[in-house]
Amino acid sequence: MDCNMEPGDGGSSATPTEEMNGAGNLMDFLDEPFPDVGTYEDFHTIDWLREKSRDTDRHRKITSKSKESFWELIKSLLDAWSGWVVMLLIGLLSGTLAGVIDLAVDWMTDLKEGVCLTAFYYSHEQRCRTSNETTLDDQDECPQWQKWAELMTGHAEGAGAYVLNYFLYVLWALLFSFLAVSLVRVFAPYACGSGIPEIKTILSGFIIRGYLGKWTLLIKTVTLVLAVSSGLSQRALLYLTFISNI
Repeated sequence: MDCNMEPGDGGSSATPTEEMNGAGNLMDFLDEPFPDVGTYEDFHTIDWLREKSRDTDRHRKITSKSKESFWELIKSLLDAWSGWVVMLLIGLLSGTLAGVIDLAVDWMTDLKEGVCLTAFYYSHEQRCRTSNETTLDDQDECPQWQKWAELMTGHAEGAGAYVLNYFLYVLWALLFSFLAVSLVRVFAPYACGSGIPEIKTILSGFIIRGYLGKWTLLIKTVTLVLAVSSGLSQRALLYLTFISNI
């Protein structure tokens, strides 16, 4: 995926971030400044000394107000635990997304080969393991799961069935790849690549508005499923293995 997008030549007044983010940062929660938090321009570095001073003043105010009433004490306790609560929510969200992605990848990967007639949302492994018509020795073969050639022509064996299955396998892989590239290109160019260098840069204090937005998270999740299901990750691994052996 091409991560470098050149600004238009039509005299557009869009900022560099808007040029990079096709959605115009409409769903970026960082567009609105937070109260009592210093705001910075895009592609600038955080002034850590100033932010440390502001945070110290904020904690001093909260501590002094906590002695005024019981409600202010509750607010101070909530502020003290807010960091742990955020980390807990991030962990739960990450685990949930990882589980959804894993299940979706298994289903879409098997979709390139065939489909379950009784429950289309089952992958090959899930369908055959839960079937009452299979044993431990032939658990990979169940009548509910049919390959595309068998479903379309009624023949599961032969050269014609092999060619048709191969053609549909490649077609599904190309479709998944095209959808992944199109979604990233149109809706969230920041979702391309691994994102590890950008995350390290952001953690060091560099501002990249829109990179950690909701739109990027959504497109990243969907296109990750599409890219892995299409086989792009396996091809990249084979290429890296080949390069390392040269």
